[in-house]
Amino acid sequence: MNRLMLAAAVCCVSFAATAEEDSKTAIKKWRACADATAVRFAKTNEAAQVVSRLAILSCRAEKQAAWQAMSQESGPHFADDYVETMERRYTDLLAIDVIEMRLKK
Repeated sequence: MNRLMLAAAVCCVSFAATAEEDSKTAIKKWRACADATAVRFAKTNEAAQVVSRLAILSCRAEKQAAWQAMSQESGPHFADDYVETMERRYTDLLAIDVIEMRLKK
């Protein structure tokens, strides 16, 4: 009986760790997509905030994958809040990166 409970606990911990790794990987992919897109869009004459917003919006599939991974890990309500907050924060950080890219040229 003790071995069965121990095996169940190990399975639960293993599943939680895998879900957390999936969400981290999905978020990294979303950010990498936004970064690459921002580099391309930075060459336009649009404002840095517009470029960063367009870059974030163009990575819709990656955003959805990040939301799904977070939803599996922590539930859909948390995933909604987390992804929305991360999107707003990263849009601002990406705008700063775009400005820096333009200043280096």
